[in-house]
Amino acid sequence: MGRVPRWRMGRGVYHVLNRGLNNSWIFETVEDRNYFVGLLSRIKKGCRINIYHWAVMSNHFHLAAEVMETDELSYYIGKVSSLYSQYWHKRHGGGRGPIWQGRYRSIAVQKQDYLMRLGRYIERNPLASNVEGIDAPEEYKWSSAAAYVSGAEDPLVEIELHPYWKSFAPDEKYRRTFYRDYLVEKDSEACELFGGGRSSVGDRKFVANLKVVSDRQSFRNDGKPK
Repeated sequence: MGRVPRWRMGRGVYHVLNRGLNNSWIFETVEDRNYFVGLLSRIKKGCRINIYHWAVMSNHFHLAAEVMETDELSYYIGKVSSLYSQYWHKRHGGGRGPIWQGRYRSIAVQKQDYLMRLGRYIERNPLASNVEGIDAPEEYKWSSAAAYVSGAEDPLVEIELHPYWKSFAPDEKYRRTFYRDYLVEKDSEACELFGGGRSSVGDRKFVANLKVVSDRQSFRNDGKPK
């Protein structure tokens, strides 16, 4: 079966995250972060996946990703994680033991009303973590914030594919201004929604339509495929 064009995707949005074992700094250096982002970009080309927001911190990463099937998300993150583990052991030593705290988490997120909030939560991570020298989200190099705020080239995000980007304003300049102002706003519920260990984020109808597949939240089929 041929690949589904990315602009036709609509199956499910997930908040994907994982941490280093015992919260260790597995992305400690510039080279480490660049290599990991390079893997995310390279492996993504062979998958039916859109990444709308992302951030790579010293000891963890976040993605807001849309996929057609959970199996494809598992392949993507599994492949990237495995290759990065090989790189990390080769560069830093430490034998062949695990570097991740466990299997990655993928939280199903309702696109309407919640994707934007998830993006803001992810891109404000450097501020929340008090990264030295960062006064605004777009100043952090290893996140998607600059792509939306200043139009910087991004290895993972194509902003024109964001389902709400063109609804912000009719003009590109004003879209960026809108998004910059949106990032400045603090969301008092963000940590509870996206960082509190929930298995899904959305309204009651959204959560009721989810199903569990191999211990992960997935989206129910609406009927027989055409």
